[in-house]
Amino acid sequence: MRVALAVLAALLLVTGTASAAPRSVVASAPSLHPEGVRWDPSRGQFLVSSLRHGTVSLVGVDGRVRPLVSGTRMVSTFGVQVDRGRLLVAYGDIGFGERSSPGQSGLGIFDLRTGRPLKFVDIPNGANDVAVDPFGNAYVTGTLGDTIWRVDRAGIVTAFAHDSRLGGASFGNNGIVWDPRGFLITGHYTNGTLFKVTRGHVEELPAPKLPGADGLTLTPAGLVVVTNSLSAPGKNAVTVLDTRTWQVKSQRDWGTAPTTAARTPYGTYVLSGRLDVLIKGETTDVFSLDR
Repeated sequence: MRVALAVLAALLLVTGTASAAPRSVVASAPSLHPEGVRWDPSRGQFLVSSLRHGTVSLVGVDGRVRPLVSGTRMVSTFGVQVDRGRLLVAYGDIGFGERSSPGQSGLGIFDLRTGRPLKFVDIPNGANDVAVDPFGNAYVTGTLGDTIWRVDRAGIVTAFAHDSRLGGASFGNNGIVWDPRGFLITGHYTNGTLFKVTRGHVEELPAPKLPGADGLTLTPAGLVVVTNSLSAPGKNAVTVLDTRTWQVKSQRDWGTAPTTAARTPYGTYVLSGRLDVLIKGETTDVFSLDR
């Protein structure tokens, strides 16, 4: 046992894993304002989008930020996803970018290692978040419509599920996640309803309403639902739901307006990209990821 512990200690010393899990990662990059986050297991770093610049950046656990995807057509980037060497990015123009392309809405597909663009796919009705199934099919929410779109590995777009309950007068279905039991879960941003989605079928889950439901993340503890009051009558909070009963296991208020969370080997980190500042017409360079 002592030998095993000594070996483990040596490995931690070499890899830096023992110090690679701070409770809070405070990062700084010029007016980045990230909205989406994902863990990149190939690098052991976070991937964050940018509402302001339409980029994707790498963020180390030490807070260091460096660009991976930049200089593309994307005005603002939202949800990000990693899938077997690919980086999938929902993008569009909702009026907060440093430039404008009215009506822009799509899914960008990039080489994860280099950030090189592989394909840009137009998505109707305000692409916002993306989930991936085990076969590499991507599912994209359109917050300004009532449809979830499927993008296969060839880049062909089809309507996966359509239901009036997914839409609304303002922001509708927003965060989305693939459940390994074989279905999607999406949340309605404005009214906080959670839905189970299979091909051509949308079913309301028996979960409490969580207005402002933005990012969804499946973790061993349950379904993490990140809510905010940016554009809905919700509250800044992180709620964990039991995935068997869909009832609340825990809920924690958040100091700033969080948008989503990333599951990592060190726990689940919640992103606060200070969109509350950007919405006021101001910018800040600082953002945080907190466990």
